[in-house]
Amino acid sequence: MNWKCLTLGALAVLMAIGGQAAAQGDPRISALVPILAPQPGNKACYSRAYDTAHMKAHPQQRITAMKFLLAVQAYDPKPADATKPEDLYYYTFSMSVARRGDKRLLHTSGDCMGGETISCVVDCDGGSVALDKMPPAGSLIVRLNNDNGITMFHDCDEGKGVVVKAGADDKVFRLDKSAAVACKNLEDKEN
Repeated sequence: MNWKCLTLGALAVLMAIGGQAAAQGDPRISALVPILAPQPGNKACYSRAYDTAHMKAHPQQRITAMKFLLAVQAYDPKPADATKPEDLYYYTFSMSVARRGDKRLLHTSGDCMGGETISCVVDCDGGSVALDKMPPAGSLIVRLNNDNGITMFHDCDEGKGVVVKAGADDKVFRLDKSAAVACKNLEDKEN
């Protein structure tokens, strides 16, 4: 048995567990850790396309499909004297929605953070969504903000975009964990 490989493997596992434990104590990201382990390069894809029966039962729902990609990124370059997990990495998101009567696939991206609640925010006042992890473990709840909504196709320089707000039947969306390939088009849209 190769004890050196076994020891190095055990050390890697302990470092990962230690990093997660430290991250769980960080109020800026602690709510995200149970959804996606805080290791740079980790990604989680959630999606849902609403079928005809669902859309018929919810005639005021405009959103017909939603995809949400959550990712962990490393700061590059790493800030000087960075020792805490929140100084080494951060969470990002990319999101797309399809709507009734709109042939365009709308998309946006930004950063996520959260202690008791999770907020995913688009830069330059582009709005936000809130996230909840729900049982079963493979589900994610995306809540649209009714006040400011979230801006799709957002451009900080021009301040243009399409604002998607909560509507009568467009407030809360349960998305299911999906294969990474389902969010492949969102990876190109990441920050």
